[in-house]
Amino acid sequence: MHSFIPSTIRRIRNQRRLTLENVSGITGMSVQHLSEIESSKRDPRLSSIERIADAMELAVMLVPEHMAPDIRR
Repeated sequence: MHSFIPSTIRRIRNQRRLTLENVSGITGMSVQHLSEIESSKRDPRLSSIERIADAMELAVMLVPEHMAPDIRR
């Protein structure tokens, strides 16, 4: 997995002052699992990314690869 997703999840979680325990309680995913996703030790399913995004009140967007550089700016 490209490191953009895990690093973004961690950065936003920290900005919102959410702990792994907070997100775990909302998503029903274990703290260990969330930690492994954030540290790129585990490739999450899209459904897991959606659950994490919902817990942090984020939207998941899928874009064509050629448009990704513009969106990341």
